[in-house]
Amino acid sequence: MNIIDNINKKLVFDRDEICAGGEKDIEEIIHVSPVTLPKDYIEFLKQVSGEGSYGPEFEVEDKGVSIWIWSAKMALEKLEEFNQPFNQEFISNAWLFGNDLGDLIYFFGTGKDGFGLYRTSAGWLGFENAEKISSTLTGFLVNGVGIDIATSL
Repeated sequence: MNIIDNINKKLVFDRDEICAGGEKDIEEIIHVSPVTLPKDYIEFLKQVSGEGSYGPEFEVEDKGVSIWIWSAKMALEKLEEFNQPFNQEFISNAWLFGNDLGDLIYFFGTGKDGFGLYRTSAGWLGFENAEKISSTLTGFLVNGVGIDIATSL
């Protein structure tokens, strides 16, 4: 399924900012990720990781908040940024893939509710306070599973 063509109606984004590509960066992500990444996420990256793309910013309709899902290149840059000695336990068990343009980071990992998409504070990366958003990226972006969690403070 093409996630971009089936985005949930609660999520608004600029289609002109979407460009396919980034295969080299995607291959690097697959190689360096400490967790096995879901196929729908890899397919999504192929749709949004073209030349110069930082990934789509989804505005959540009527909520006044945004969700930024990083392109492959941006995810690799963020890995470098967060790959600090004090974050090693977390970074070695999760893959960061987006944020809320504020202080929350979205990641794939296995938390207290099993594997899936979670969010946690950028200032306190860890599983203990992480909230599960959805089991899959498709569930989140297409079916709207967890949008209410992602937009709550």
